Amino acid sequence: MRGRDLWVTGLDLSAPLTALLAELEPRPAVHFVDGEAIVSACQAHRAGNLEELPGSPEVLVFAGEALDTETLAELRKIIANVRLPTLVVVPGDPTQRSELREAACAVGALDCLLRDELSTPLLEAAITHARAHAQHISRLHEMRDRFALAIRGAKDGMWEWDLVRSKVFYSQRWRELLSLRSDAIRPTLDTWFTRVHPQDIDPLRSDLDALMKGVIPVHEYEHRIRDGEGTWRWVLSRAVIHRDSEGMALRMAGSMTDITPFRQRERTVRERSRQDELTKLPDSRVFHERIARAVELAQSHQDFEFVVLLVEVDRLSQIRDSYGVEPADRAFVMIAERLRKCLRPEDLLFRYAPAEFGILLENTDDASFGTHVADRIHQCAGKPFELDGVETYSTVSIGMTSSAHGYSSVDEVIADVSAASHTARDRGRNRHEIFNTNMRIEARTLLALEMALRRAIDEDQLTLHYQPIVHSDTGDLIAFEALMRWQHPERGQIPPSEFIPIAENTGLIMTMGRWALRKAVHTLHGWQEEFDRPDLAISVNLSARQVGDPLLLETIDATLAETGLAPNCLKLELTESVMMDRADEVFALLQEIRGRGVSIWIDDFGTGYSSLSYLHRFPVDGLKIDRSFVSRLDGTPRSATLVQTILDLARNFDLEVIAEGIETQTQAEHLQRLSCTTCQGWFFGRPMPADKVRALLGQRSV
Repeated sequence: MRGRDLWVTGLDLSAPLTALLAELEPRPAVHFVDGEAIVSACQAHRAGNLEELPGSPEVLVFAGEALDTETLAELRKIIANVRLPTLVVVPGDPTQRSELREAACAVGALDCLLRDELSTPLLEAAITHARAHAQHISRLHEMRDRFALAIRGAKDGMWEWDLVRSKVFYSQRWRELLSLRSDAIRPTLDTWFTRVHPQDIDPLRSDLDALMKGVIPVHEYEHRIRDGEGTWRWVLSRAVIHRDSEGMALRMAGSMTDITPFRQRERTVRERSRQDELTKLPDSRVFHERIARAVELAQSHQDFEFVVLLVEVDRLSQIRDSYGVEPADRAFVMIAERLRKCLRPEDLLFRYAPAEFGILLENTDDASFGTHVADRIHQCAGKPFELDGVETYSTVSIGMTSSAHGYSSVDEVIADVSAASHTARDRGRNRHEIFNTNMRIEARTLLALEMALRRAIDEDQLTLHYQPIVHSDTGDLIAFEALMRWQHPERGQIPPSEFIPIAENTGLIMTMGRWALRKAVHTLHGWQEEFDRPDLAISVNLSARQVGDPLLLETIDATLAETGLAPNCLKLELTESVMMDRADEVFALLQEIRGRGVSIWIDDFGTGYSSLSYLHRFPVDGLKIDRSFVSRLDGTPRSATLVQTILDLARNFDLEVIAEGIETQTQAEHLQRLSCTTCQGWFFGRPMPADKVRALLGQRSV
């Protein structure tokens, strides 16, 4: 309570009010104060500090001529700043009393009195009610402060779920417990649930549902939750529910207690029984168990990722031979301590083998997190240390793998991370290697596949399939692209993506390329003569290694001479990257080829260097629009932007265009509207062996 005085603002009723209140005990003093002065004083100081204004008021009286919109706005502003119980006095008819009172209360006033009805008893009753109201509000504030202090002392975060409005309110302590900024909090369950550990979220939801359905009287559940700094914490969640008289759930209120220290002590006690005696780290049994749980978790939750590292101490045997077993053990313990400092508190470190550590990183954003950890380990582990007064050092070799490989068992994880570790060791030690499937199959299959490919060339296992290139306006066949296929006698059809890189790396692609060029030209010439189609053309791909083949020009000349094929019926396709690599050498070669009348086409246009310089410089006859652009065509103008750009570019350079990778009628029709009528793709025909091409040409010639 500020005192026993009254403030009057609006119309000055000081004199009439003083007369009416003369009989009250204690008698209040009446002060007229300008409304703007009240607002200014309150805004200049903290709420309630009104020493610059007269008296010590406990009630504000606002007098006005009417409660119109402007007056109500002024009244709302004054009440919001002064924070005193406010009585409104206005002229009016008794029939308006309820309406005026409702309007005044809507902006925060306590009551509304009619000026013509003012009397000592009425004022006394109104002021007494205002004083009681102020005391009640003061007690509520006091209780709220005491409750907040008690909650703060308990160190629990409070929350309340309004089930009717579907809003959740979190206390300041709840935010502090999880180190969350206020702007990270939204009044929804997602603020809580999206931070819960993937393994704990479903049981938490089930327990809260059981409370809501009345299956259990109280909710209590321990779970992990990620705080604002990205650290997993163990918390105990408790809650009760409030229902109406009909048993309908209205709200749920609860608390959250940080029990991380208790959980950590519990885990320490549990794992101490299965720890390495030397390093005091969990042993390989615990390592396998934790990986098994991580694998299971990754299978059931797509957003859960983990990384496993195997760290081998490189020079431990040399240290043992030079200094003895006990100094070597001390060195191993020292390295273990250094590894621990490179990890997060929630990361797990294990003694896996006599010279190896295992590390499990859970809840990683991506596999690159493991690389960052490996970098830190190399820096820390490689620092010199002292043994028996002599400075020495040791490095580490690290292998790693991640849940991105879709593991289904612990054995798979261990096998792959071990392979990566062995690769790091075999490639010179003091390095780390990330597992890839090549490590699993490279040693066993690479040489075997290369030898099989060499036999395939000798035993005619390689064949060519031909994909039609058509004029979409008429449906006429105008050309074919020759594509290499390998029918292995045991494995069946081997994809080009598997054997072409091997051929490139080993140089076999030169022999294969010469064979493909001769085969394609001879086959085309046979079709031209058989079906009287001298205009029919063939496209053959040239790889980077083939461009450097010293026998390429000789093969082209000999093949054209043997068949008598018109040179313009042979089209050689190169990618942008092949053309830009060793540009001077390629430029000279292309001039030689084009001088013979053979066409040069850029394959997969738009996916390479994205440079237009080679269109000016290199002798080029046409472009093939890559399938990645064609696949976006859906009939809308926006989807055709890139294709239209390439078509405009080709017209400006007077180049022919083929769109490849057409799979739907929508794409074909869209290209036709863009005036791109030379097309290739599954929609017009899949790659087929030569006998099926003959049948197709035979049907069309009838």
